Amino acid sequence: MTDFPTEGSPPFINRRLTIEEWTRYVATYDFGRLTPSRLVLHHTFRPDERSWNGLTTMRGMQRFYASQGWPAGPHIFVADDGIWLATPMRDIGVHAGTGNGSLAQGWYSIGLEMVGYFDTRLPGGAMWQHALAVMGELSRRLKIPPRPLISFHRDYTSVKSCPGWAVSKEWVWSQVEAYLSGADPPPPPLRPPPGILPADERLLETLLDQSYRCRAGSQGYNPAWAFHQYAVQQGLGMPMGPSVTETIAGKRINYQPFARDTLFVEAPNWGDVQTLSALLGGSIPPAGLGRELLERTYRAGGSPFRPDWAFHQFAVINRLGPPIGASEIITVDGKNWAYQVFAVDTLYSPTSNYADVRLLSRLAQAADGPTLRLREALLAATYRKSGTAYRPDWAFHQLARTFALGSPLCGSYQLQIEGATFALQVYALDTLFNLVPNWSQVRRLRDLAALQGASPSRTASRGAPEPLGASPTISIKATTAAAPMVIPGDHAPPLTDGFHIAQFTPPSPAQEPRGEHPIRLVVLHAVAGPVATTLAQMTGPGARFATHYVVGIAGNIYQLVEEDQAARHAGVVDLNGRRLNVDAISIGIALERPEGWPARSAGSTDMQAQALRWLLGNLGRRYRLRGEALLRWGSLAGSNESVLDGLPLAALREALDRREG
Repeated sequence: MTDFPTEGSPPFINRRLTIEEWTRYVATYDFGRLTPSRLVLHHTFRPDERSWNGLTTMRGMQRFYASQGWPAGPHIFVADDGIWLATPMRDIGVHAGTGNGSLAQGWYSIGLEMVGYFDTRLPGGAMWQHALAVMGELSRRLKIPPRPLISFHRDYTSVKSCPGWAVSKEWVWSQVEAYLSGADPPPPPLRPPPGILPADERLLETLLDQSYRCRAGSQGYNPAWAFHQYAVQQGLGMPMGPSVTETIAGKRINYQPFARDTLFVEAPNWGDVQTLSALLGGSIPPAGLGRELLERTYRAGGSPFRPDWAFHQFAVINRLGPPIGASEIITVDGKNWAYQVFAVDTLYSPTSNYADVRLLSRLAQAADGPTLRLREALLAATYRKSGTAYRPDWAFHQLARTFALGSPLCGSYQLQIEGATFALQVYALDTLFNLVPNWSQVRRLRDLAALQGASPSRTASRGAPEPLGASPTISIKATTAAAPMVIPGDHAPPLTDGFHIAQFTPPSPAQEPRGEHPIRLVVLHAVAGPVATTLAQMTGPGARFATHYVVGIAGNIYQLVEEDQAARHAGVVDLNGRRLNVDAISIGIALERPEGWPARSAGSTDMQAQALRWLLGNLGRRYRLRGEALLRWGSLAGSNESVLDGLPLAALREALDRREG
């Protein structure tokens, strides 16, 4: 039969059929030059049965698809009120990524959406009867039995449970077989255990969507798009621009640049994903589709492609992705350097020799002064290109440098996911995130996806090294959903002002006049046991040991001795060959540690680190102390115990050294 007319964008029929009308419709349907050979079953999740409002909902979803740039959508929706036609069945739809199929590959699928959410219950009622009619009559019309015909959305993506974990293929197939034979359907089998817990699925999808929105705007992440499925599965990083359809070299080409490659298809072969790198083959063509896509990829990054530039030649050969802004000059220690930020890495060279192209990622472990200053200046310039500031004391920024995650795509921010607050920052090759306020317990989006089978480890083929600037391979076992990695070293949360000092009474008797001695040092101690016990011991009658301040693991700060008094906390020590009364020239700070420390780890010290940095910042400003004034009692007493268990020494010294305010 001639199909019903479509309306709007993407083109939807938006017509409701009964089972009888559907049966007549599909029996004589003209599929055109290619007949579908597969049906992909979905559930909508949202809208569900309660929010479904027929044509109003259909047009609402159509508007949403249009806002996301979809050229098509699923073919059929089934709800309690009937069978709704959306994308014409003779057209290739957008609903299952690589499961959409393509004309070029010689196959395509019909997308069937069940209205509802079926992770915990089976579909039923009138909606399920409509779904059975769609699947059964398509099976009859196409002459394909249910088992080879019907697949699930989750067959093509590992980040969704769709059409719901309660729904098994055996149950669906047997139900459709019973429909076709007119027999009573068999009882449902036992529900299989979920591969993705619903909360993890929401977390992964939300983080992917936020990551994609940094450069792709409102399109975000869409598990039904072949580009997005392919990019996740192949580890191509984040999109560097939206998906665009244009006429290129006489063909209608849909393309989207990602950090490691640009993906493209010839419309409407939405599932036939091809890569620009394969098209180029390591060369820069003078014309044709490859050159046109290369030009557009660079324009998406804000810089025209210059085939005669060493930076651009190097970036193409090593698959560094599109640039982020134009090249510029930076001066460090009196020497001029040219640099340009690309998705995967920042390239730089001395202005005296532009052919001497170098990678910023190779400076990750810089130790000598000049190289370290160059690295920090280039990192600051890289972050500025993305409209954000580089903070060397932040865990996200330190780990991004260590793991070579490429350029930041936007600044760090917080959002609510499944009732919890997460902080995240998106980079070209991965997204870092943590539960607030556990700043040091950083997780990688790549590892969350890998745990659910969505992002396989990328290893170089034998004899073929990874491209220069590639991200190092990190063991997935190091970062699991249940046990996020706790990063050692000088990570630190942002310095904030949300702390205050509680004056503890009575004050400690373990003090004496400081006299005219200036404050030159701050000494850190670790004290095992609850903070309340420590306070009682330091302020009790006859106490012989006390510090000026006690900082609890929860971030509370107590003052036991006034700063113009010398607290008895360090005594007289040999320092650099001199006998020195440390009490007379220092501020003592005790840090709470759990009972049984040091055999028992200090655990999470995020709030304590923030409070301590805030306190050190105040002391540094008032007494004009430098970072080297911060000492550990163990270093004075010859102890191997680390008072800094879980705390960032470099960031603490930086806080003490601040001069602003």
